[in-house]
Amino acid sequence: MKEKNKMIIDKSVELFAEKGYHATSVQEIVEKCGIAKGSFYNYFKSKEELLVSIFKFYYEALTDSLLDLELDASLSSKDKFMRQITVHIEHMTGNTNLIQMMMQEQMVHISKELDGFLHYIHEEGLIWFKRKIIELYPGLSSDLLPDCTIILDSLFKGYIGILIRKQNAFDVELLPSFILNRMDSIVASLENMEDPLLKQFPLPGCSMRDMSPKEEIHSIIARMLEVETRKEEGMETRKNTEALKALQEEFSKVRPSSIILESLLLFLEKNEKRSPLCSKLILLMKDYLLYI
Repeated sequence: MKEKNKMIIDKSVELFAEKGYHATSVQEIVEKCGIAKGSFYNYFKSKEELLVSIFKFYYEALTDSLLDLELDASLSSKDKFMRQITVHIEHMTGNTNLIQMMMQEQMVHISKELDGFLHYIHEEGLIWFKRKIIELYPGLSSDLLPDCTIILDSLFKGYIGILIRKQNAFDVELLPSFILNRMDSIVASLENMEDPLLKQFPLPGCSMRDMSPKEEIHSIIARMLEVETRKEEGMETRKNTEALKALQEEFSKVRPSSIILESLLLFLEKNEKRSPLCSKLILLMKDYLLYI
């Protein structure tokens, strides 16, 4: 992100936290930023677009931190999960202006784009919790996956919500293990049930609305190829481009070969300088390979 964009976002969040989104004008934003009004519109078409950019900025910062842990092969599934819960807490409690801004007023129906992005965040959350349940409880019946996902989502959001309202409500260092221990008990209890409650609940299967998993993977590969074409020519760039084109070709088939995909996935995972977009692709491919 450009430095000027980041500065406008930071100053705007301060104002929105203090006065509220609706009560803050673009004129007040540019005055706080020390820029001309015309300069503001070079970066954001409107105050509504700025608000969406604020949510995207903080959400992408969080997901980048989670991805770093997700791809740490030295961690067990349980250690990874607990550290990721800690990252969630740190991002929430460390961004007090953002929290204050969100508590000032409801951030819904301000614009269709914001409503869409907030829905996207909700869907991504369910996908993440579903993945965690699969990793933590590999022998769990697929019939119980919806119930366990919703319970984990509710547990997490409930306690984080309390923490947002009152940061000293409980010892935050205990929350990751507390949630994991509760889920262990809940899963054991559910496994003794004859019938799950959410029998046919359609948990989201991809993170971009109206896209199938293959379509989303195609989209990310195309974006990564665009990035590679702008890089200086070299052995590493050439290898990355060849791997991405091979992935693109394989995913164009009706039935992609799991052997080929796994070998290309291994190549991507070995890249120590991978971008957040590459990390996202790795996770999507791992999810995809679970079901073919």
